Amino acid sequence: MNLLLSELFDIVEKQKDDTDRCNLLAQNNNDLVRTYLNLNYNPQVKWLLPEGSPPYKKEVDKPIGYEQTTLQNELKRLYIFFDERQNLKPMKRESLFISMLEGLHHSEADLLCLVKEKNLIKKYPSITEQIVRMVFPNLLPPKVKQSKKKPKEKKWWSF
Repeated sequence: MNLLLSELFDIVEKQKDDTDRCNLLAQNNNDLVRTYLNLNYNPQVKWLLPEGSPPYKKEVDKPIGYEQTTLQNELKRLYIFFDERQNLKPMKRESLFISMLEGLHHSEADLLCLVKEKNLIKKYPSITEQIVRMVFPNLLPPKVKQSKKKPKEKKWWSF
């Protein structure tokens, strides 16, 4: 039986140290894991959905295995939520996202909402960008160093 991505991330989160977390992520190096970590930590990915949690019906009583779909199955459809070339009206894109969420197990729907907000660290504080860069060195674009110099303040009395 395959684990849901949310189950895998829960296991990674419970590891005692970063070495164990890295090893576990490396053992589960697949398209699913890489895609969702990339969507969360890649600053170049811009979701074409409104900010915040969408209004969807969450069925918390439904056990794992009884969901209509999984994040693995939805990988092939994800592009419609951040590819501007898709000729979708915003309302249609939002309704497709909500129907996707409603078909997922509630734990995966929560995870997808966190990834959309680039806030995976809220639920999984141990799965940091640094760990992702260590395990998958070519997954994310290079970090852009920000200048630490403050812009020179113009004082009213100096001409």
